[in-house]
Amino acid sequence: MVPPGWILVAVLHSLVSVLGPVGSVSTSDTHQNVCKTFGSGVVQTFNGTAFYVRSTCPFTLTRFTHNRVDCDITVHRGKNGLLDYIEINVNKIQTRILYNGTIFVEQRMVSLPYDHTYQHVFQYGIYTKLRSTVLPLSVIWSSVGVGIDSLWVKLEQELVRGMTGLCGRPDIPDDRQRLIAESVLSKDGCQTMDSLRTESMVCQKFFSNYIECMKADTGKYINLCKENIYGYEKEHYVGCAFYKEIAHQCQTSYAWRTLTRCPEFSCLGDLHFEEQGDAFVSTCSNPAPRTSDQDITSTCVCPQGQVLNDRAEGHDCVSVTACPCVYAGRNYAPREERRTKCQTCVCHNGKWTCSQNSCPRRCVIEGQFVTTFDGKQYALPGKCTYMASKNTYTFSHKSVQFEKEEIRDLHQSDNAMVFWQSSMYVQVLTSFGMKIQVQTSPDLQLYISLPQSEVGMPEGLCGNYNADTTDDFNTSSGIVENAAEPFALSWSVGDCPVNIPKVCINTDNAVSCENNQRFDYEMQACNSTCLSLSGPDPRCWVEDAPVEGCGCLEGTHLNGGLTCTPKAQCPCHHQGGVTPPGPVVIDGRQ
Repeated sequence: MVPPGWILVAVLHSLVSVLGPVGSVSTSDTHQNVCKTFGSGVVQTFNGTAFYVRSTCPFTLTRFTHNRVDCDITVHRGKNGLLDYIEINVNKIQTRILYNGTIFVEQRMVSLPYDHTYQHVFQYGIYTKLRSTVLPLSVIWSSVGVGIDSLWVKLEQELVRGMTGLCGRPDIPDDRQRLIAESVLSKDGCQTMDSLRTESMVCQKFFSNYIECMKADTGKYINLCKENIYGYEKEHYVGCAFYKEIAHQCQTSYAWRTLTRCPEFSCLGDLHFEEQGDAFVSTCSNPAPRTSDQDITSTCVCPQGQVLNDRAEGHDCVSVTACPCVYAGRNYAPREERRTKCQTCVCHNGKWTCSQNSCPRRCVIEGQFVTTFDGKQYALPGKCTYMASKNTYTFSHKSVQFEKEEIRDLHQSDNAMVFWQSSMYVQVLTSFGMKIQVQTSPDLQLYISLPQSEVGMPEGLCGNYNADTTDDFNTSSGIVENAAEPFALSWSVGDCPVNIPKVCINTDNAVSCENNQRFDYEMQACNSTCLSLSGPDPRCWVEDAPVEGCGCLEGTHLNGGLTCTPKAQCPCHHQGGVTPPGPVVIDGRQ
């Protein structure tokens, strides 16, 4: 069996041995299990027999069943000789490729790479490749905009039983007329014509350089060449598809494109064309793709030492050091930092270099579930009001109050600073170093971090912060319980109804942001308001985990109307007053 990657460049080398039926060229069995069609109607069967069929009728290229999985591949050529569509049906999943390369799966247009339970479709050099996951099958094709000029069907093992179509079957000698008659799907409104040959000097000159490669079969290949381009002398895609197959197969350095005037493939952006190169281009996402001799084909590559920036629009080649990084759908520039809970990461060579997880011990109360400072987990027994600590701040759904006055922006006192970190989270920093994050919507959740000076001091639902989980269930009366229920109830206030209802999750209930604010998983209040432009922002003093919620994206600032505003449109704050944007005179100075 031939290694699969040599489909594109190695098959025609075997078209050199025995003359088959009239109008065909028979080959050795070196490259069985590969069927190809290219140009305006050249077909090479699984047996290696090459023949020509000119038709505008739809044909079955191959059809078979393997391990109860059906495969049916249909092709149809347009008036310009090239394939105007390919239809691949595997395990009842229909994939249709149009003349311009557009791909539809189950009548829905898809982009590359495309992954499905039954198949993967991806770029393979200048070609597109479909690899089945339920059959030993790969299909490779090349679109030139006005049609598909080459198509290869590769089987990773010999399949015999019930095979039909132009590709034939390995255990039966190929008969051109029989294959054509059995494979045509419809004759209505279409025509299958006799093969004719043009008197082309290009075919003669082209093969004069491949006599050593073609040996005794040179004349037969010249006839196939003439049949292929007859009537399509001005359609260079038709002839070029044929010349390309022979030239690549014979692996000669002869400048065949100069003689045939076949243009090189036009690569996009910074990429340049190589007749023989890696099928998988190096990218910022994958700078060192796994390649082998099996994956050498015609391709577009970046200049030496550069990779394709696949994390940006266009086809720009950059050095690996200039590659951006991606997190949560956002691009980060090289050396840019991001912080997540317990970690700081830096973008380096297109990858994240992250510090080791260094999570401070936190008490977490999420619904009925509690994790103590020391890591003990338990569930609250009832829907109660619990005493977490004694203070004058009150947190409720979507609001926070201090002595019955609602806090909308920033509150500072001798004992604490309180502000909204995002639309969903309130941040608290106390004078003794305790940090609290309160999620106010969609449900109240509490996250408490204590400084090292408070070890062994706390009481309540969060335990005593002494690195010992065995005494976390210390009740309000000083008794250590073994079970969570009596411990938790000892810290409750008032009556506690039991049987907390199960949480109902609605995944369609997405967070909606007010005005022009945007949702982000790493929202921080530091320097996010128009007020923060007029002086130091106290909210930047707090170092805690980023939170999700609504806020202003980079480059805009929240104004008094809770709208994200460009910096140039923010008012100025000076000595307690607010001045609209624009020229103004203060203390005699403009």
